[in-house]
Amino acid sequence: MALCLASGGTVAKTQAPEFGAGTIPAEEVRIGVLAHRGWGSEAAPWEPLADYLDARLPGRSVRLVPVTLSSAGPLIDRGGLHFLVTNPGHYIALSAERRLSVIATRARRLSDGSFATEFGSAIVVRADSALATLEDAAGARAAAVDPRAFGGYRLAWQAFMERGIDPAKDFAELAFMGFPQDRIVEAVLAGEADLGIVRSGLLERMEAEGAVPEGALRVLNANVTYTYPERVSTRLYPEWPFLAMGGTERALRDRVALALLSAEAAAPDLAFRWSAPVSYRDARQLHESFLSHRSAAAASPRSLWIAGAGALAALVGLALLWRIRRARTAAPAVPAESAADPMAGLTRRERQVLERIAEGGSTKEIANALGISPKTVEFHRSNLLRKFDARNAAQLVAALKGREAS
Repeated sequence: MALCLASGGTVAKTQAPEFGAGTIPAEEVRIGVLAHRGWGSEAAPWEPLADYLDARLPGRSVRLVPVTLSSAGPLIDRGGLHFLVTNPGHYIALSAERRLSVIATRARRLSDGSFATEFGSAIVVRADSALATLEDAAGARAAAVDPRAFGGYRLAWQAFMERGIDPAKDFAELAFMGFPQDRIVEAVLAGEADLGIVRSGLLERMEAEGAVPEGALRVLNANVTYTYPERVSTRLYPEWPFLAMGGTERALRDRVALALLSAEAAAPDLAFRWSAPVSYRDARQLHESFLSHRSAAAASPRSLWIAGAGALAALVGLALLWRIRRARTAAPAVPAESAADPMAGLTRRERQVLERIAEGGSTKEIANALGISPKTVEFHRSNLLRKFDARNAAQLVAALKGREAS
């Protein structure tokens, strides 16, 4: 196998994506691998597989090339890869404009030692979180990988949509943090996000590595299946495909496919096993459903109205904040313990909801104006009542007017 020097002087059987393009030496076989945890954490399980293939391809030298959701396409287009191993959604998106063929499907070793050709998403929260079900997530601060991520977003997107929650509209915040996925788990652990979306199995690995204290986090909807040994929040989909590029010579493609399917008997200690290709129809349907929903939302005339309403709401919120600050400046100094103002702790969305409550808007009217669900409006209304120590909307409006007049 061809070797290159990694950081810190250690020898790594990999090559960074930026060096993967251009003409490939005739004896070199380049296999791209989606590095969803970053290559430092992800390389170890793949290198034995590369050694195994290297030994079964006489006259060839196998090189692993870590890729991302963004870098894989251009690298393929420049002829920088013979093969690629990635998630199902990424494969389907890439195949829309490229000739790719699935030659095997991964069987991943799970935390209990068994192997599975399916996986899902884990929606993680802190152990002490008030979120108990997926339905509770409206109004939460969420972190995910990328809108294109399969286990790191789209599987959870589907699960939330089936429960009437649109992550694009109904979360208070939705932060896409990219790779490595570990950062999402760390953000939840630190309280920077209320929930995080990652692929199943990651939490178990981080706990085994000591990166997450056991019991510090839990997984929502973990009873979705009783037969899968790892915690998962969604339905299961086929594992990662091993893909051959359209330009890969047939003889090389067939030899690699045969080696993969023989690996279980020839090299049982490998971290991964490989089966004959499974159907990715369900993954394709999810991909198309996601794109269709996003296109419909973008094309809707109402979305343009909502954007304008949101901008107006932001201006109203700024004006209200200016009045409050002016009132604070004009008011005589009061002891610190009596100066607490609930307005100071409101989020942008809470201010928007409060403004419309003060105007007499109903839950449905507020939801339409802000482009969020009625459930999310009720979530923010509940928070406002608590912060203003009010029992109903009338008391809330009275409290607000009292502060403006003071």
